[in-house]
This record gives sequence, C-alpha cells and structure tokens, in this order.
Amino acid sequence: MKPITMRIMLLRFLFVPLLLASVLSAHAREQNMPPGTREPLIELHPTQAPTQKTIGVLIFPGFEMLDAYGPMEMWGNLKYIPAAVWGGEEKRVGVRVVTIAAKRGEVASNQGPKTMADFGYGDAPQLDYLLVPGGLGVIALLQDRDTLNWLRGQAGKATIVMSVCNGASLLAASGILDNRPATTNKMFWTNSTMPGPKVKWVKKARWVDDGAVVTSSGVSAGMDMSLAVIRRLYGDEVAAWLERLTEYDAHRDPAWDPFAVKAGLVE
Repeated sequence: MKPITMRIMLLRFLFVPLLLASVLSAHAREQNMPPGTREPLIELHPTQAPTQKTIGVLIFPGFEMLDAYGPMEMWGNLKYIPAAVWGGEEKRVGVRVVTIAAKRGEVASNQGPKTMADFGYGDAPQLDYLLVPGGLGVIALLQDRDTLNWLRGQAGKATIVMSVCNGASLLAASGILDNRPATTNKMFWTNSTMPGPKVKWVKKARWVDDGAVVTSSGVSAGMDMSLAVIRRLYGDEVAAWLERLTEYDAHRDPAWDPFAVKAGLVE
C-alpha cells in the first residue's frame, strides 16, 4: 500500500504545476487578444452611466404580463453591459425602468399576479421612451379619457412610443397612430384594429418601426421589437449582448410573421 500512496502523491505534485501552467497560459492568451474579441462579462456592480434615460411602462388592470415584462427585461439589463461592449465608458447608457398606472399602487395583471405601479398619471416623471402593453384590460380603457389624454401628452414629449399586442389599440384610440403604419395582435386582428380607422394597419409584420412610434405583434413580439429598437439606438453589439444574457433567440426580420398566415390575414 505504501508504494501506491507514494506514487499517488508524486502524481499529484506533477499534476498541480501542469494545471497551474495551463491556467496561466490561457489567462495570458486572453490578455493578449485584440480588444473586442473576448467574451464580454456582466457588470455585476455597475456605476451610473454617463447617459441616463427613462422608460415608462403603462400598466392597468388586466395587462398582459409578458407584453410588459419581456421588454422590461431587455431595457432593464442595459446598465449591466460592460463599457467595452459599448465601445468605451463615455458611451454607456443606463435606462431606468418605471411602471405607471392611473394611480400609484398594485395593479393586477391578466394572469393574476400584481405589479406595483411606481407612479400615477399625475406624478409620472419625464419619459424618454414609453411602452404600452396589451391585454384584455385594454378594452375598458378605449373610452377612458384620462388614459387617452395622458398617452397623447406623453407621445408629444417622449422620443419613442412603443406598443405590444393590442396596446396598439390604445395608441390608435388616442390618435397617436393616425396616418402611420402599425401592427398588432394577429389572433384578435379585427377587434384590435377597430379603434384606428385612420391607421395604416400592416397585417404581416412582427413589428413596424415608424421612427418615433414602434408597434409590435402579439405578446412575445415585444421582446423582438425592444431588441430591434435597442439595436437601432445603441448598436449591434449591445443588442447581441442582451440576447446572450437572456439566452433569447431573437427574430431580427420585422417581416417574419407566420401568425398572420395562421390567423388567415394573408396567404
């Protein structure tokens, strides 16, 4: 038994230096790699970015959870992107995500769980971006004067207004989509487009980017739309990093829309 033990100890002494040399060699190779070729890591303790933006997400009783939370996942993770991905510390952008409802407090989603609205219409901060999700609760708001007036006011100040699913119905009812191309949920197309007789509805589209107003199809399309807008604003590397972080295989073609065919809107 003793010779075997000595042999094992000898092997261990030989193996540890080899392992250490391998690790150090890999580290050295990584340090010598050209900038931008290393796999970016998450910034676990980010400092405040030089540029700060605010995105407000409208929530209401009966809002669709993924409509709101899918985009919030993408926008909210921008602050964790390392400076190297942005192309330098001075190019970093931090986006503050806030939720807004008619009144501050808990708001029940269409699926049941409640979300806390950070602000009400009366005390909402100045928004750079606005996101309007859909859901069955949209129907009750189509004639709600306070909501429609608030949306019109925000659309006049925000750089970009976005909608997911039949959130476009609210934008249409407020007049924000008049004479603009837009899309919405394909399974409920007729009802979702009814509030917008002046809208140039696009039947086959994952999302429609009309510059200051961007609309998307049903539920999960909000994540593709958000990444497309982020890519437009902040570049391919930033959007690709978000896709890796969230392990999301994004659709990058806005015309990709098999659901329009399944809904019988196009052949």
